[in-house]
Amino acid sequence: MITAVEIDELYYAEPIVSVTDKTAGLTGAEVAAILKNATTKEVKNVHGDTYQYEEAEASVTRYKNALTGEYYRETSEPGEVKINFTIGEYDYETKKDLQGGNATDKSWERGKYKPIYKCVIGKTKDGVYVVFPKAPISGRGSNTDKAIGLAVSATPLSPGVEGLTSEKWFDESEVVVTPEPEG
Repeated sequence: MITAVEIDELYYAEPIVSVTDKTAGLTGAEVAAILKNATTKEVKNVHGDTYQYEEAEASVTRYKNALTGEYYRETSEPGEVKINFTIGEYDYETKKDLQGGNATDKSWERGKYKPIYKCVIGKTKDGVYVVFPKAPISGRGSNTDKAIGLAVSATPLSPGVEGLTSEKWFDESEVVVTPEPEG
């Protein structure tokens, strides 16, 4: 049984472009490899209670039989899924990664808008990994308790990779990250 309580760890990486086994889809070992990759970045600060996983209710349209007044069929469209969070403390490189523009160690400037796509991986306090293999990122400055936080929203998209779905959850026992040997 899971409850997926709050957020314990949060990462972003480049979108996933392939899976080892197209039948199994994304595996826990592949997620572990992404987490271990030097280019994967950990979000070190999520401000207060700003982390949210949201799934909107499905949009349902019911069709009524004019003769009987009863519904005889319906169509539905799933609701949008999002992970939202605000980073309270960040560097210019993170701002560039999640909001676009150009950055150095000491500055950031807004650039011409270009879509940003990332793989987003969150681990809950009770050990559930939520993975969006490809998500458009919407980043913006946001007032957070008298500071300018970096508000981020990620919505899973079809990754366009055979065998890979837009969202997958794993128990932490499936995502085993082995540390690098010392020395």
